[in-house]
Amino acid sequence: MVEETKPTLKKRDTKKEVESEVIEDKKKNDDKNKKEEKQQESTIKTTAPTTTKKEGDDKKQQRRQQVQPKNAFCIRFFGIVLITIVTFSVWSVFNHNNNRNVDSSFFIKEMPEPLLRHFQSGQMIPVFDKSNGGSFNLFIVQQSIDWTRPDPKYNGEVDKNGQPIIIREDVFSDGQDITNEVIPQTNSVDNEVALLIHGQTTTSFAFRKTLKYIQKERIHPIAIDLPCFGFSDSLSNCSYSEIADRLDDILDSLQIRKPIHLVLYDTAASIGTSFAMKHSNRVKSIVYIDPHIDLSNTPLYYNIIKTPFFGQLYLQFLTSPYLSTIRYKLLADRFNLYNGFTRQSDVDSYFYCLRYRNNIQNFIDTVKSMDTTFRETYRLTTSSIALNRLKPIHLILTTRYVGSYQSQLFQNKFTSSILHTDSTETFSLFFEDNPTSISHQLADIIDAIDKNLRIEKPKPKLQQQQQQDHGHSHGSGNSHGHSHGSGNSHGHSHGSGNSHGHSHGSGNSHGHSHGSGNSHGHSHGGGNSHGHSHGGGDQFGLGHNYGM
Repeated sequence: MVEETKPTLKKRDTKKEVESEVIEDKKKNDDKNKKEEKQQESTIKTTAPTTTKKEGDDKKQQRRQQVQPKNAFCIRFFGIVLITIVTFSVWSVFNHNNNRNVDSSFFIKEMPEPLLRHFQSGQMIPVFDKSNGGSFNLFIVQQSIDWTRPDPKYNGEVDKNGQPIIIREDVFSDGQDITNEVIPQTNSVDNEVALLIHGQTTTSFAFRKTLKYIQKERIHPIAIDLPCFGFSDSLSNCSYSEIADRLDDILDSLQIRKPIHLVLYDTAASIGTSFAMKHSNRVKSIVYIDPHIDLSNTPLYYNIIKTPFFGQLYLQFLTSPYLSTIRYKLLADRFNLYNGFTRQSDVDSYFYCLRYRNNIQNFIDTVKSMDTTFRETYRLTTSSIALNRLKPIHLILTTRYVGSYQSQLFQNKFTSSILHTDSTETFSLFFEDNPTSISHQLADIIDAIDKNLRIEKPKPKLQQQQQQDHGHSHGSGNSHGHSHGSGNSHGHSHGSGNSHGHSHGSGNSHGHSHGSGNSHGHSHGGGNSHGHSHGGGDQFGLGHNYGM
C-alpha cells in the first residue's frame, strides 16, 4: 500500500505544478495584454488630440467662411448706424438752443415754399389767457388762396418712374373752368363759422386746400394752429385738457359770440369733444374726420418719444431736412403719393412745422401729459355728446381708416349721435387729393339744422346807401373829392391845380381824379381797390388795399 501511494502523490504534485505554471502563464499574458492596451491607449491619447484638433479647425474654418460675409455686413451696417447716432447726439447736445427766444424770422428763411405761402395767407392774433391773466399769439387762416396752380418756384419733381409730376390746374374743379373762378367773401358776422382743428401730427396747413371750398358753401372757415403747435405760441402746460380750455379764450379773442361748427381731425376729437362738453352753448354741430378718441391706444413711436433724451433725438432725426428725399419716397410708397397732389415740398412742410421753434419739446410734453388710461376715453364716450343727440354729428372716414380700432370704437360709442357717415377714398396725406369732402359734409350738416343758414341775407337799405358813397368835386385850385363807406365807395375830382380824389371803404373802393397839376387819385379798403389819375404835371394814381 505504501508503494502505491508514493506515485500517486508524485502525480498530484506534478499536476499542481502544471496548474500553477498555467496560472502564471495566464498572469503573464494578462500583464502583457494590459501593458499593450495601456501602450495603445497612450498612443491613441497622444495621436487623437492632433487629429481632432485638425478636424475641429477645419470645421471652424468652414463655418467662418460661411458666416463671415453676413456677420461682416451686419457689423459694418450697425456700426455705421451707431456712429451716425452718436455723432448726431453729440452734435445735438452741443448745438441745442432755446428756440423760445430765437427770432421767428430765422425759421422763415428755411421754410418750404408751400408752407411759406400758407404762413403769408394767415395772421397772428393775441389771445387773452383767462387762467393766468397772460396772453399768447395764435396763428389763424380765414381766407383761402389758390393752391390748384403750380408754384412759380416749382422744381420739377418726378415720380418713382422718373416721370415729371405735373400739378393739373383743373384738379379740383369737377370739370369746370377755374381760370376766372370767383370765391365768395365770407366773414364771421354774416356767415356760419366753422372752426377747423388739426391733430397731433399736423397743423392748419392740412386744411389749406379745403378753405376755398368751405367758402364756396358760404361758410366762414377759421383754421387755427393750436397752442403749442405750428406757428402759435406754446403754453406752460401743453396737455390736451389745457388746450381745450383755451378754445373758449380763442373764440372770445375772435369776437365770435354765436355757436360755431367744429371740424375735428385725428386727436383733435378728444380736444374738441372736451370743449363741447364744457361749453355746449358755443357749439352748433361737429364734423369728425378719422377721429382718434382712445388715447390709451397710441402708436408705438409714442413710447419712444416719451423716453428721456432719446425722444428729442428721435424727433430731431425724423424731421431733419437732410432726410427729405428718403422721407418722401418712404411715404410716397406707403400712401401712393405719386399722383401730383402731394409733392415733396408739401411733405417737408408738415415735418418743418414739427421742428419750428420749440415745437419738438412741445410735442414731447403733449405726449407725456396724455391720459393714456381708458378713464379719459370712458369720460368722452359716455358724455352727452356721444349718448344724446344734443349736437348733430357727421363722421368722415378714409378708406384705410374704416376698419381700424379707433373707427370701430367711435362708431359704436357715438351711434346715437351720428347723423351721417361718409367713407372717402384718398390717396394722399390729409385730404390733399379730396378737399371737397369736408366742405360737402359741413354744408349738409348745416342744412340739416336750418336750410336758411347758408342763404345770403339781404343787406339793409342804409348799408346799401353807405356802399354807394360818392364824393365828387369840380373846380379850379385845390379841388377835392372825398368819400368814406363800405362797398363801392367812390371819390372823384375834376379841375386844375392840386386836384384830389380820395375814397375809403371796403369792397370796390375807387379814387379817381382828373386835371392838370398835382392830380391825385387814392383809395383805401378791402376788395378791388382802385386809384386812378389823369392830367398833366406831377400826377400819380395810387390804389392801396388795406385790411383782410
